[in-house]
Amino acid sequence: MGGIYKGRCGDEARAAIRLSFHDAAPFSLALQSAGKPNGGADGSMLTDPTEVLRPDNDGLQTIVGLLKPLPAKFGVTPGDLLHLAGVLGVLACPGGPVVKTYIGRPAPKNNNPDGLLPNPHSPVSVLTARFADMGFSIREMMALIGSHTTGKQRFVDTTKAGSSFDSTVDIWDVRFYSETQSNSTAAGTFKLPSDVAFSHDPSTVKDYNRFVGSDRQDNWAREYADAHEKMSLLGQNKNSLTDCTELLPEEIDLKNLAVGSNSGSGKTPSNPTIDRTKLEAAIQKFSYLNYYPISEIILFIYHVGFNPP
Repeated sequence: MGGIYKGRCGDEARAAIRLSFHDAAPFSLALQSAGKPNGGADGSMLTDPTEVLRPDNDGLQTIVGLLKPLPAKFGVTPGDLLHLAGVLGVLACPGGPVVKTYIGRPAPKNNNPDGLLPNPHSPVSVLTARFADMGFSIREMMALIGSHTTGKQRFVDTTKAGSSFDSTVDIWDVRFYSETQSNSTAAGTFKLPSDVAFSHDPSTVKDYNRFVGSDRQDNWAREYADAHEKMSLLGQNKNSLTDCTELLPEEIDLKNLAVGSNSGSGKTPSNPTIDRTKLEAAIQKFSYLNYYPISEIILFIYHVGFNPP
């Protein structure tokens, strides 16, 4: 963050979140059972020069270029570096929850199999089957897609490149779910065909609706954090890893940041319109990501830890 994310929920942070999914998602339980070369959360996106050139990974070249030198520079594995960067990307976005984070992944054994990343034009049945092959339930899948709340599209429809998936692209909130399900489209936003289908399809709508409505923010944050943790462990042996979550920065809580909210209420805003002055104060108060670059945070986590000011 610092030098890479600049302490903000910007393009680098959202790219790191997307990169963590693209690194992990080519994992397949079927390939694992067959004893065939498999993908997973191992950092091969930083080691195999061909992966980032695949059309599915368009837009990730910059973040890969920024992160690629860091494993060798700091003596960490590519998988640990990449997935720590994804977790820190979530935390850079106000409202983003702390995700349990682990270190100790071995170096990648092979590059990710091609053709396993979900396609936003695929039918719902195909997409749910692909996520099931990763080991995710539909409920976990619906929680994971909420990361689109801070995402932008550039390649699904190049005529609308740069459009965000909801109207609060720099806030980690549940507005994505309601706006995607709505019959209207907010100015400057874009809806992925798959997300629209999830919001109405009989097989997914029940779990999708768990996160529709501003009062669902806390529930979604918890379920997203659990699903992201699971994603970051695909293909890994959790028992051989070390939990380093306690060394992560604090999350930027959205409580009391809504326009007209009263300090000390301790409740998630019922009005999701965030007061920008309060938000900036919260960023400055709770997040030392503004002051320390990602390289230093990596060193803190890998070695003796760090006590922020």
